[in-house]
Amino acid sequence: MVSPTISSSSAFCFCPQSLARNRPAPKKNISINPKKKTIQNRKLNIKDAPAPSSAVQGGGEATTYTSLPPKDDFSIPLQNNPIREVKLSDLKPPKKQKGFGERLDFDDKSEDENGKFGFDYEKFELYEGGSDSDYESGDDFDDEDDEILVFGDGGDENVFEGMTEKEKGVPAVMRCFDRAKIYVKAGDGGNGVVAFRREKFVPLGGPSGGDGGRGGNVYVEVDGSMNSLLPFRQSVHFRAGRGGHGHGRKQNGAKGEDVVVKVPPGTVVKEAAGKGGVQGDVLLELLQPGQRALLLPGGRSGRGNASFKTGMNKVPKIAENGEKGPEMWLELELKLVADVGIVGAPNAGKSTFLSVISAAQPAVANYPFTTLLPNLGVVSFDYDATMVVADLPGLLEGAHRGFGLGHEFLRHTERCSVLVHMVDGSSEQPEYEFDAVRLELEMFSPELAEKPYVVAFNKMDLPEACENWISFREKLRSCEIEPFCMSAVKSEGTQEVICAAHRLAKEVREVSKEGATGSVNLNHVADMVQKQQTAPINEFEISHDSDSNTWHVTGSGLQRFVQMTNWRYIDSAKRFQHVLEACGVNKSLIRLGVKEGHTVFVGDMELVWHDAPDNAGPSSVRKWAEDSVK
Repeated sequence: MVSPTISSSSAFCFCPQSLARNRPAPKKNISINPKKKTIQNRKLNIKDAPAPSSAVQGGGEATTYTSLPPKDDFSIPLQNNPIREVKLSDLKPPKKQKGFGERLDFDDKSEDENGKFGFDYEKFELYEGGSDSDYESGDDFDDEDDEILVFGDGGDENVFEGMTEKEKGVPAVMRCFDRAKIYVKAGDGGNGVVAFRREKFVPLGGPSGGDGGRGGNVYVEVDGSMNSLLPFRQSVHFRAGRGGHGHGRKQNGAKGEDVVVKVPPGTVVKEAAGKGGVQGDVLLELLQPGQRALLLPGGRSGRGNASFKTGMNKVPKIAENGEKGPEMWLELELKLVADVGIVGAPNAGKSTFLSVISAAQPAVANYPFTTLLPNLGVVSFDYDATMVVADLPGLLEGAHRGFGLGHEFLRHTERCSVLVHMVDGSSEQPEYEFDAVRLELEMFSPELAEKPYVVAFNKMDLPEACENWISFREKLRSCEIEPFCMSAVKSEGTQEVICAAHRLAKEVREVSKEGATGSVNLNHVADMVQKQQTAPINEFEISHDSDSNTWHVTGSGLQRFVQMTNWRYIDSAKRFQHVLEACGVNKSLIRLGVKEGHTVFVGDMELVWHDAPDNAGPSSVRKWAEDSVK
């Protein structure tokens, strides 16, 4: 609102909408700040400057002002508020200032002697209404919901205090997709059914309920056409089909459909980390294309009433549920399968070397970190002799702790049989650069430092490299290391380096063949799961909670038996009590001091213990109440 000394009916406000003519004043202004602050019927005494004395001349230097020039009928005298001229050439790039796009709450400000509210109006740009018809002289900001949107410098106070900047993720060009987390579940077994044969001329046909089908299995197979774990970015859950239910006439259900998880060569399968962040065990290492491993077997099928027929019970009315298939979360980690790995500092010429010795075309440029992802190339020595070479991103000091890109890709060197240390000969101290890379490999994994390696002194086409070559060679020879000098740009000396690496890789391969004994069992994970599924029912543990008078009977066999029991049939409850008596659960509870009314948990089932009457037979001294099953 204008000062009382102004006779003009022009109105000043901070909202851009006031620039439009012949339009009623808006009640609310849109703000980019989500927090709402209002003005409680305050009137602002705004002192603006008169018209400027200078104008922009054609062809001259552009000039801007800190506030807009007033209209011709604007008669406020200049009171210590001169117009400041700012040359565009003197302006600096804008900085993040406090209060950008934030509303001001004048309830917390008190007027000073000059009629201001504790802030400098020079720092804000005002927009003037176009004509007298826009706002009447009696119109005022009399609505409590009127808001002001202020842009500009708000002082030195940090309004972003307490706000955390969003952590930036890895750029898309740097994502190798060599890690993934997936969920796998084997299929559940089909349920058995209770059925009886009712056919003409066949009296007392007997039970004819068939068994359910077995659940589908989960396999892991190596696909040679894959080179990353990118497909698992969209497909996370893998579930095998469940077995079909049994039918009458002793017809068994169909087997569930298997599911195959295809992974690239060099994939390591681990258990997902637990709640405490403990890393899971390594389950499988799949290296060669075509390898196939059974990971999770399907659930066992439930039996129908035809399977329970005996000489004592010729009309059984009982059937089993199918066993639930095992499930787990897995972590997949890809480690490139290469014979030779090229390591070194950034901009040492690793990608150029790979492009010379193979048909690979990695990005090559004269600046560090040109290689953001590992590159593979195949080197041919003869008609039947080939070797895979991997170019890894440059290593910085502290790469084993996550600095640079080395921490993300150092694990790929674990698969390499031989390493080629590429040294930038034009650097100031190439010997220290070589020692730093060796130290980073040793800090990441001591096994990497023990791998055989070849040292290549690159960039011999530069005068600086020729000057450093003699001292570098003498130092490495003192350590019983014979380096090679080469120029990857001119393809000079590259053949000697790759041939030396090929000879070392061939020796390592022969030693590994001699140490290999027998074939590797890739189905050991499924064997372990199968062993848990077939655990005997008489292996259990009992724990007692004296505060709540509860007993817990745990065991893999009992858990499976409770889950497969179909509680819809009365015969199932009787069979359950008989099994508890036969496997020794009742005797163990009596020996440990179970009392009348105590709660007993057997697997996921909650039961209540009841004492039998004194005249009961010996076989029913202690029994489970049939109506106590929840």
